[in-house]
Amino acid sequence: MGTVDFVFSNPGHHAAMMVPVVRELAARGRRCRLISLAELRGFTTPALDLPRVDVIRAVPGGLRKSPSAGASLGKADSPKRRAIQTAAWRLALGPRLRWLLRDTDVVVVPNDAAFPYAQLAAGLRARAVPFVLLQEGIRFPLPGVAVEAAYGRGGAAAVCCWGAASAEHFTATGVPPVRLCVTGNPRYDELTVDRWRAAGAQLLRDHGLAGPPLVYLSNPIDDQGFCTTADKMALFERFLAEAAPALPAGTPVVVKLHMREDAAAFRAVAERSPLAGRVHVLADAPLFAVLAAARAAVVLASTVGLEALVFGVPLGVLAVPGAGHVFEYVSGGAAVGLELGALAGGLGALLDGGAPPAPRVAAFVERHLAHRGQAAQRVADCIDAVERTR
Repeated sequence: MGTVDFVFSNPGHHAAMMVPVVRELAARGRRCRLISLAELRGFTTPALDLPRVDVIRAVPGGLRKSPSAGASLGKADSPKRRAIQTAAWRLALGPRLRWLLRDTDVVVVPNDAAFPYAQLAAGLRARAVPFVLLQEGIRFPLPGVAVEAAYGRGGAAAVCCWGAASAEHFTATGVPPVRLCVTGNPRYDELTVDRWRAAGAQLLRDHGLAGPPLVYLSNPIDDQGFCTTADKMALFERFLAEAAPALPAGTPVVVKLHMREDAAAFRAVAERSPLAGRVHVLADAPLFAVLAAARAAVVLASTVGLEALVFGVPLGVLAVPGAGHVFEYVSGGAAVGLELGALAGGLGALLDGGAPPAPRVAAFVERHLAHRGQAAQRVADCIDAVERTR
């Protein structure tokens, strides 16, 4: 059995789901390497405790000043952005990755649709090098994305799905069922909520929070094509304004951002809201500590909603203008639907025990996040199977 190369760009959740698989494969005597594109996104390649596993930084630092919005490149579908990406791939990144992966037997990626993963997938197919797609987040149709260009349609030899629900999604987008492996997400194999209780309590003390907060879990719905960045910030501003009279006295609000979002912009909105002084934007706080401290959580269109449910946190989903309640948290009976213009009722239910019952939530989590505790082993088995059939 040969070399397995893991390519990632997010030092948070990408690394967190790949490292357990690397450890599992290394224990089986496999040679693994982690190839980081973190600097391409404005992040830093993390220091990982993986003896005898090479961690290779494929991109020099300093390419982008901030990961928050990518304004210098233009919008995600702009001609300017596409031209810059095409030039970067042809002149530098493509040749660099081709050289790094010259002796690989299997490549593992978290994405096959976005830059530069779509280009990488095409290059691997042209060289007849098999790759495995390790699902990186909850899956649902994105605005303006044709089915044939959807995540999962890049030609992976195998797609490691988190659960039965994501397998159904991939099948509906045209991925052959024979290529689907329901493995779960290795990031959650060793996650126990009790291990984070102390960190949650410490977070409350560190930020002077009087009690468990309502947590607003934002994500880049602007990058996903649902709206502009200005629209997303306006949605947050209206949420704070309508939440103010409905929020019990003394209940703080914690805002947890995605790594790509602009904390200063969120703080500016919070400071001019009726909840000024009660809103704490914690861009860098560990997500699991935030969830361990939470009274309830509100999401837009993000995997963090699933993580909140794992922690037993009552979940609300704020409708995105023009798109409604994204993903099936609400339609699947696991979350309270929240609507601007009628926020008080839903927020009251969320905070006062009106969330869906625990058995229904547990069934929902299992449907979307199977095999917790065994996912790394299942992904490793899938990778081994791909290599054996090469």
